[in-house]
Formats: sequence, C-alpha cells, structure tokens
Amino acid sequence: MNHFNKQRLSKGFTIIELMLAMAFISMLLLAIALTLVQIANIYNRGNLAKQVNQSSRSISTELTSALTSSGSFSLVPADHQYVEMTQSGVPVGGRLCVGKYSYIWNYGSALSPSGVYPNPAPNSARNVYLSTSAVNLGANYVKVGSTPARYEISLVKAPDASGAYCVPTTSTPSGYPNINPVGATELLRTGDHGIVLHDLVITTSASATDSLSAQQLYKVTFVLGTPDVNAITGTLPDITCKGPGVAGADTAFCSVEKFTLVLRVVSGVN
Repeated sequence: MNHFNKQRLSKGFTIIELMLAMAFISMLLLAIALTLVQIANIYNRGNLAKQVNQSSRSISTELTSALTSSGSFSLVPADHQYVEMTQSGVPVGGRLCVGKYSYIWNYGSALSPSGVYPNPAPNSARNVYLSTSAVNLGANYVKVGSTPARYEISLVKAPDASGAYCVPTTSTPSGYPNINPVGATELLRTGDHGIVLHDLVITTSASATDSLSAQQLYKVTFVLGTPDVNAITGTLPDITCKGPGVAGADTAFCSVEKFTLVLRVVSGVN
C-alpha cells in the first residue's frame, strides 16, 4: 500500500509540460488583451462618430433656421452677412450674421497649438472672446492630442441683432470685433470628446435664383471631426483620418465627416 502511494506521489508535470502550459496561457492572455484593445478602439471611434452626427444635426437645424428665417440673405461682402476669414491665404474660420444672432467659428487648424495640417497654429487671426474670464470654461475648451486644454471659440451662437460681428474693424488681430461671451452659446462642446469644425462654406450661383419669388438656393458644406489636426490628411473639404501606421494617426478616436445642406432662401442674386 505504501509502495503504491509513493508511486502515485512521484508522478507529476515535467518542466517542459509546465513551460508549454505557461506559454499557452500567455498567448491566450495576450490574445484577450489585444481583443479588448480593439473593442475599446471600435467603441471610441463609434462614440465619436455618434457625437459628430449628433452635432451635425444640431448645426444643420441652426443654420437652416437662421438662413430661411432671415428675411433676406446675401453673400456680397458689402452686405456684411457672411465672412470667410483667412490669414495669408490660409482659412481661419468665419462668421454668419443673420437675424438676431450671429454664428462665429474657428477651424481646428486655427485652434491647434501644435498643428502641422495645414499650418502651425494657433492662428493669431482666429476669433476670440472679449475676456475668457467671463466664459463658461467648462463648456468652451479644445484639447489637441496631449496638449493641455485651452478655452477657445469653436462654433458660437451669439446675440447680435445689429450684425456688428460681421463688420470689419482695425482694432483686433482678426479684423472683426471680438465676441462678448455673455449670452453666447457654444454649439460643439457637448460630448465627452472635443469636436471642431474643419470647414464651413456657403456658396451659390446666379443660375440658382428664382426671379419671380426672389428666392435663391444656397449650398452649405461643413466638415466636423476630431480636434487632433495631426491625425487628418487630405485637402479640404475632402479630408480623412490617417490610416494605421501613418505618423500622427489616431486609430482610437479619429472621426471626420462632411455634410451638405441645400437651402432655399429669400435673397437677391449674388
């Protein structure tokens, strides 16, 4: 009986068997970890894409309401209703002044303190508030990559019944009045991730007018997406996220989408 027990006790796993088991477990754990990382990346991209689409609906509603209810709209610079802001030929942002409110925006490239697409920034000609101390800082921030957050205008709706925000001035670097934060509402700082405008352009043509009704068709194109301009490639408005393995790519959070509206507005030919 004792001899039998000793034989049973002497049996066990060899070193090779233990090493093979440990190697198998390690590979299994690695596969699980990689799967979890992939799931997290898919979730993050999906979450950001959801926020981009939600923001696009909000912006579309705002711009549609503003233009169609304006009573009259014109792209002629002398009418001071629509401004495309540039510095040295580089787009910075823009302004739309119709009705009781004005819409003021900066592009992601103008907000980025370390951007390389399409130029280093932040741009001194970008739209800014009169005093950031009066801004609701929790609702107006931009963070690009690992750079600490700064409080900036992304897309703001501000009270401006006189349309003064679209009238040029020589007293500010942007060439237009700075924005009073009192009553201003940021339209893009509503989610877990910062979303910025990369492009917003309003166009029309002489052939898109109806002389009988004094109505004209306007095309509004805007691009929304990740605030990390280093993760983007291409030419506006057709920009995309960089692919995996490309320098600056952000496979976890990058999302960029282009949206187009066609609006019928009371207006003259521009």
